[in-house]
Amino acid sequence: MSVRQDVPPVAISGAGPVGMALAIDLALRGIPSVLFEKRSEEERIVARANMTNVRSMEHFRRWGIADALRDNDPVSTEVQRDVAFVTRLSGHEILRFPRAYEWSERLPIASEVAEWAPNEAIEKTLRDRVRSLPIIDLRFDSEVLSFEQDDQGVTVTVDGPNGEESHTAQYLVVAEGSRSKLRREGLNVRMEGHPNLARSFLWHIYAPGLAELWKATEMSSMLLFYNEDRAGDSLVPQSGTDHWAYFASPVPDGVDGDDWEACRAMLFRAIGEEFEVEPLAGGTFITHSIQAPRYDFGRVLLIGDSAHMVSPMGGFGMNIGIGDAADLGWKLAAVLDGWGGPALIPSYSIERGEAARFILKGCESNQAVGPRELVRDGIEEDGPIGDAVRAQVAEDIKIQKARQFKRMGGQLGYRYSSSPVIFRDGTDQPAPSFEDYVPSSAPGNRAPHHWLKDGSSLYDHLGNGFTLLVLGDLDAGELVRLAESRGVPLQVLTVEEPDLAELTMLYETGAALIRSDHHVAWRGDALPDDLDRLLDVITGSVSWA
Repeated sequence: MSVRQDVPPVAISGAGPVGMALAIDLALRGIPSVLFEKRSEEERIVARANMTNVRSMEHFRRWGIADALRDNDPVSTEVQRDVAFVTRLSGHEILRFPRAYEWSERLPIASEVAEWAPNEAIEKTLRDRVRSLPIIDLRFDSEVLSFEQDDQGVTVTVDGPNGEESHTAQYLVVAEGSRSKLRREGLNVRMEGHPNLARSFLWHIYAPGLAELWKATEMSSMLLFYNEDRAGDSLVPQSGTDHWAYFASPVPDGVDGDDWEACRAMLFRAIGEEFEVEPLAGGTFITHSIQAPRYDFGRVLLIGDSAHMVSPMGGFGMNIGIGDAADLGWKLAAVLDGWGGPALIPSYSIERGEAARFILKGCESNQAVGPRELVRDGIEEDGPIGDAVRAQVAEDIKIQKARQFKRMGGQLGYRYSSSPVIFRDGTDQPAPSFEDYVPSSAPGNRAPHHWLKDGSSLYDHLGNGFTLLVLGDLDAGELVRLAESRGVPLQVLTVEEPDLAELTMLYETGAALIRSDHHVAWRGDALPDDLDRLLDVITGSVSWA
């Protein structure tokens, strides 16, 4: 086994969307990385990811790929970006949430809108960006088998095209997905929370004639079947109008999700007639709501599904991982560049663990309410009686499922209230809501967004380090000089009218220090007297006491 010393400072095991997102974030900060991916370049996986939500698209915008994802979306324009509830495809429409996954117009509260595009488009978009950044080394057919770490770095054993090789890096990030061998065997980490929420299945199918069978409603990004079978099944277009994903959670009693014939029979009942269909890949998986007790283990870090597993009811699986990459990227870069302190990497576990707990709890609530709970007898009847039942179920859906498909609290409302690298101001805030998003500039929150009068987003003007947003009469000169002497990247953004009044109302103070991942690190009307302590806290040199 040969030993190579030319591996970049960060090795990433797994080149799925989250691993690639981290590599991109690092590269844009000048930090090289190597991605080891055990799949071949041509191999595709059966993935549940379809929605890149608003928060993730804000990071995609920062990484220069938000519009590229829209361009790569293979789903036909005939498919409305709606969520539709029907009894059966040959039956009755119950309710639609129009444009639930893609807004036609920009949102005032965010720099981006969500994009509903299947995993194929997400991976292509990220791979293209990875290949555009020469300091990322992407290696397929390469599996990290094991690792050893010490105070100086991590040695990884990789089974690649040339056999087993040993590589050294300063950090190893495990982005292998929910079945991570390195998490289980290398770190011996056990997930905690609520396992075995549901037995589910997902099948990718080829059915070119299915598009002609949409009778109850227009073709939609997500079609959910609410009928007297109460099977918890749904249909999602994947490309053109011929490839589809058929999903069920929980799988009805007596149905084997690995048995295609049984699942096809369910699909035929949901559609209301038989048609030509070919299974491409699929089977059973177990829905969990669990996470690792921490994500940092010395120089080895967990990210994405290797760190947490969430119910798919809400579309947060990949999106939590994108948030992980945005948080970990700047912290790894800070430590490697020499200005990040010893509390910075551990703060990744604390911040993202808090965000994951918030999201996992919300998705558990979504999982608990479906057709088994909401369908009423008579929902499939024709005539006035059936119409009345469907109208009542539609009202129930609006109340019980809007947070899953329409509300923004889960995407934008989490905050880092327990982080040791946030300089707090004593603000007493209500608990964040998974349903309603209320912008707040209190330290730890996502910085309130604003579209400037020149058409740009406030976030477009934030740097790769810290940005001091100045809204009042504040002299930032001493802070800038001190940050420069310590090698801390800091820029000043001074706002003038016509944007000043609106931003002052949003931020409620004369200044705010915003991190590159858009979270507020400090705010106030005047800078603290002890500027060294401010920089110590936000760079992880000391912990907030």
